Amino acid sequence: MNILKQKNGRNSKYFEIQEDGLFVKDNFAKEVQEYKVLFYEIQDEETVFRKHKDFALIIIVLSILFNGILLNIVINENFNFSYSVGFIVFVIIMIPVLVGVSFCNNEFRKENVKNLTAKRPIIFFYTEKDKEEVDMFIRNIKKKKKEFYLKEYYKVDNLIPTHIQISRIHWLYESKYISESDAKFIIDEIESKRIIEGL
Repeated sequence: MNILKQKNGRNSKYFEIQEDGLFVKDNFAKEVQEYKVLFYEIQDEETVFRKHKDFALIIIVLSILFNGILLNIVINENFNFSYSVGFIVFVIIMIPVLVGVSFCNNEFRKENVKNLTAKRPIIFFYTEKDKEEVDMFIRNIKKKKKEFYLKEYYKVDNLIPTHIQISRIHWLYESKYISESDAKFIIDEIESKRIIEGL
């Protein structure tokens, strides 16, 4: 599974595992961001963020809305406005109420996301139906990252100094990408190459 497509309301995300990193396309309310995150920039830490609806805020917003309507009724009754003038007063009263409600719009959304720590954001929708697919995709990212590092560093290279190659092998071992026996094997290969070439 090298491609993951997600959709949540008007927002969509597209992730593609490539040879040297992860391509991300984030379409958020008609704002499109496309970027590539290299495996060097991706860490293994995962964070889940859950945001629930704030019921106190919902009650406050409903109270503001009903108070605006009640204020309109009181003003229209006290001043005996005609229907057209009463409607204009209603619109004037409701504009600030609706502006206030729109500012609270983000607080009404329930949101679940999972973040894979990296230099640039790698954020997945993490709803109940997405959990298994997202977790499997993240495992695949980590697997491809390991394969990339092994392909890049787990080899004897004639152009790179031996001490740098050995430090890379130690890093692979410390990062648990290779076992101790694999590390010893490749270090012996590097050392024997150095002895043969007289370096």
